[in-house]
Amino acid sequence: VMTHRRQYPVQAGRRTVIDLLALDPLNPRSILFQLERLKAEIGMLPSSGGEGHMSPAAKEILQLNTAIAVMEPSDMTAQVIDDLANEIGGLYNSLAKAFFG
Repeated sequence: VMTHRRQYPVQAGRRTVIDLLALDPLNPRSILFQLERLKAEIGMLPSSGGEGHMSPAAKEILQLNTAIAVMEPSDMTAQVIDDLANEIGGLYNSLAKAFFG
């Protein structure tokens, strides 16, 4: 609530909450911020994609990061949010499989 009040001089609404919690690249709690971090961190891990190629997990992170980075709050319908949750779950499984067997 404090962060929202600092960034938005208006009452909390669907658009501003989605912007803050999903699309704000500077908010450490936002989906986009976390995906940006994952994108940076995965580059430091050994790649199973071969020399000069991205691993499947890195590709998933990049695709998901790009999809969210170009979204507007109005694009994030309930169905889109559900789909993102499923994709993030799939990403978790890909990372676990690639790096933890």
